[in-house]
Formats: sequence, C-alpha cells, structure tokens
Amino acid sequence: MKTGNDNRLILGAGLAGLSVAHYLGDKVRLLEAGKRPGGLCQSYTKDNFVYDIGGHILFSKDKDILNEILGWLGSNVHQKRRKNEVWYKDRFVKYPFENDLSSLDKQENFECLMSFLQRKDNVSKNLYDWCVDRFGTGIAQKYLIPYNEKIWKRDPKNMSLHWVDRIPSPPMEDIIKSAIGIKTEGYTHQLNFSYPKTGGIESLIKSLITKESNIKTEFRVNKIIKKKDEWHISDGNRTEYCNTLISTMPIFDLVNSLENVPEKVVQALSRLQYNSMILVMVGVNHTGLQKQTAFYIPDPNILPHRVCFLNSFSEFNAPTGCSHLVAEITLPPEHKLLKTSKEDVIQRVINDVKDICEFKEQDIISTDYKVIKYAYVVYDSDYLKNRKIIFDYLDFLGIFYTGRFGSFKYINMDACVRMSKDLVFNKILLNSKNIKESVGRVLL
Repeated sequence: MKTGNDNRLILGAGLAGLSVAHYLGDKVRLLEAGKRPGGLCQSYTKDNFVYDIGGHILFSKDKDILNEILGWLGSNVHQKRRKNEVWYKDRFVKYPFENDLSSLDKQENFECLMSFLQRKDNVSKNLYDWCVDRFGTGIAQKYLIPYNEKIWKRDPKNMSLHWVDRIPSPPMEDIIKSAIGIKTEGYTHQLNFSYPKTGGIESLIKSLITKESNIKTEFRVNKIIKKKDEWHISDGNRTEYCNTLISTMPIFDLVNSLENVPEKVVQALSRLQYNSMILVMVGVNHTGLQKQTAFYIPDPNILPHRVCFLNSFSEFNAPTGCSHLVAEITLPPEHKLLKTSKEDVIQRVINDVKDICEFKEQDIISTDYKVIKYAYVVYDSDYLKNRKIIFDYLDFLGIFYTGRFGSFKYINMDACVRMSKDLVFNKILLNSKNIKESVGRVLL
C-alpha cells in the first residue's frame, strides 16, 4: 500500500538506521534484512553467556555524542577502565605497544627508542611509510606493520592514509618515559569506557526502539526504482514506497539493487575492498578469562588478531563462576578459511590461545562460531577515487546514506551516530525545508 507524500524510508535498522530514525523523530519506516534489528551491534545468549558480535565499547572524543548515547541507555550503563595488552614474543606488553617499551628485551627497547628519536620528517605515501615515519623502524617493524598486515590482510604499502588519524601519535616524552620504565598511558580517550550493565551492546539498539518504531524485518531489498518523485523498494514479494530514501545498508547491496547503473559506477564498486570476519566464542568454567579487557596479536602464526573478554566489560555477561572470550579473525571475503568447517576453525583458535589465556580444553563448557560478511572497510590506494564515483552517483540520484558500510567508511559507533545526526539536521531536514519553500513559492 502506498503512503502519503513527503514520507521517509530507511534501509537498514542497525545503529546508523535507528539513529537516523531517532533524530528524525517522526513516523519514519525502516526495512531490515535480518530477523531482528541491530546489524553489527547485536548480542545473543548461548549457554547463559552473553556474546556481542565483536568487541564493542563506548568511548569518544566527541563528548556531546557520547553523552547522548549514554543517555539512551539510561541507568543500564557503567564505566570500566581499559586493560588492553599486546601478546608479543611470549609475553604481554601493555597496550598501546609504544607506551610499554621497557617490557621488551633491552636490545629491542633500545632499537625502538633510537629509531623513534632518529626518524625523519618525511611525507608518507602509504601506510607502511607512515608507520616508519611516525614511530621509527623499531616500533613499526616489531608491532605496527605486522599487526596491520594481519588485520587488513593487505600489503601496507598498498594502503592509503585516509584513516590513520584513528591511530593516536604519542608525544616524544611519552616514548622516552616508556623506554626507561616510567608509566604512561596512551590513547587516553579510550582509557575509561562505558558499556551496558546487562544485555550486551544490543541494549543500545533496544534503547532506540520504541512502541512507535515502524520496523519491517526480513525485508531483503533486491530492487529499487524511482518513478517521478517516488521510490519503489522491493524484496521480490513486497513493495514499499517513499519520497525520501535513506540507506544504511551495505553499499554493494544498495548499488546492486538499482537499475541502469552506469558502467563506471559498477566498475568502481567492484574495486572497493573490504574484509569479512570470523568470530570464535569460548566459555569456560572458571573466572580466569577476565584479567584483561582485550589483547592484540601481531604474530601471523596465531590465527586471531584480537581476543576480547566480555565479562570484563560486564560481570553480567557470564554465569557466576565462569568467563568467556571472543576471538576475531579478519579475512578477505573469498578467503579459503571461510570455507573451512566451523569445528576446525574453533579448534584451531582454542589451540592457538588456550595457553596464552590460561585455560585447558577440559575447562571449556561452551563454544560458538559466527561469520560477519561486512566487517571492515579497507582503505586501499584507490579508495578515495572509487568511493567518490559511487557516492557522487548516489548524490545525483538523491539517495541519502550513512553508517560504516552505508557510507563505506571505517568508523566506530560514536562516529556512526555523529554521521547520522549530521545527515538528518544538515541534509535531510534542510532538503525537506527547501522543497516546502519551493512549493510555497510556486503556489504563490
């Protein structure tokens, strides 16, 4: 059934889509491909363990947005202190790596400090060069470069710099203090973080859903057509109509649903790169898996790149007397490991991390395995060029977009909410106002 004029429709009911609906504050409708809202911010319970789809915590330099997000959670939120570490050569080094150089062997400590002090003021051309130019060859080659090779599964020399502002650059005095054993803290905006007391990160999603929310789930869009000023959106069986279309669905799925897309756009889309992710969950019958918040693993011989301990985020995420972890493995979407049996992947992860995490096979009382198709946006050397071609086309069509894969930007939850808020107030509502003013002038 068609709806009236000037109605709005959001594709996707993850954090981005629900944030847009929240800020619009009217009877906006949402179409969600999944069985329930949430997207990458979903949680689920298995064997009384609460698991998030990945490691999600709430922090931000944008205090206004952070306070809004925490306000949505109300009393269901508490603050924790980060205890992240790096597993490096059979020992834990405090995260970030460059703030705990004194934990290294003396020779390695010396190499990191001297190369940092002797680094040159170059104009970096790619991620590899930036790591060396900013941190020196010691820190870069021992940690930053191998870790980035592992998480991105790409040569850092073929990756652009359009996201490195996410990697804080420590002052010289902190590196020197770190090398001689004076405690320092890096990434201080992440040092204290917030997280829901109960319900996992999906509590944030649920806080945005009200009885007035109009969300249609299991609606997997496969065709989008514009007829005059009206959009027709179909899943093959049902059709929805709107005048204002806002997409938070993955850009690949959106463009592939449009008709008569120019070949230039199709080619640019085919050149965008992203990573999928395998999550392996392990629950044990003791509380040993809560000594840290998370740890990072640059070693290529160990399968996961990061391990998060979710009952360190909240004690209510695990049954009393138990604890659990989520191991993350990023992969290009066609990687052979995605075709490996989940039992084999779970067992390999257990073999890789059980000694590091200090648990035994007989301690395990729960395991699980999830695959996230769209996990990380990859900033390859042609990222800006290809992205511009695609989103210039969406602008031409008049489709609004936001979210990590909706806008194809590597952003965290706080930036996702900020982007959605800015979209509403700086574009969508402004566009509606301009349309009404234009109609008014015509009528006059």
